[in-house]
Amino acid sequence: MAGKTRVAKYQADRTNQKLYFCRLACQSAGNTNDKQLYQAHCETAIFHLHGALLAFTQELGHFYSLNMTAPTLLNIEQTLSERTQVSPEIQRLQQLQQQGFIANIERAYQRCLYAVPSDTVIDEKQNGDSTSPDLIVNVVTLSNQWLPDEATIREWRQQFLELIEQLRAGMVEF
Repeated sequence: MAGKTRVAKYQADRTNQKLYFCRLACQSAGNTNDKQLYQAHCETAIFHLHGALLAFTQELGHFYSLNMTAPTLLNIEQTLSERTQVSPEIQRLQQLQQQGFIANIERAYQRCLYAVPSDTVIDEKQNGDSTSPDLIVNVVTLSNQWLPDEATIREWRQQFLELIEQLRAGMVEF
């Protein structure tokens, strides 16, 4: 039992650490006047916020004693279904993943991964332009209107933190 508590604590610590790093990145974004540095800090905050989601998913996997190294909400749900178990935490996260702040976090994370919007690449192929754009120039000159500002990221972080606290309060080991 003591070992399980230590593992669960480690998982909670990792989730908390990612949320802390997100907060630091938001603070750094708020303290800079440089547009590119601001964008870098906001992207860092989004990466850490998405990392917190992954860490919390792993935390849930450990809570339900699932032996998964990289669990997703779907595999946890499927594995628990095979055991005839239901996770209210997974259901809530899936609901927010479809429509809610978690969906927004995941969209922002995907946009950070792909600096050149996919519709731009498709348009170039349709126009018969076979030359690839200079990605370095695009990253520097590309409008970052898609990037949420640090206030929005802070709001998502706060919502996620409150959700995690609610879900952890309901997670009682029997």
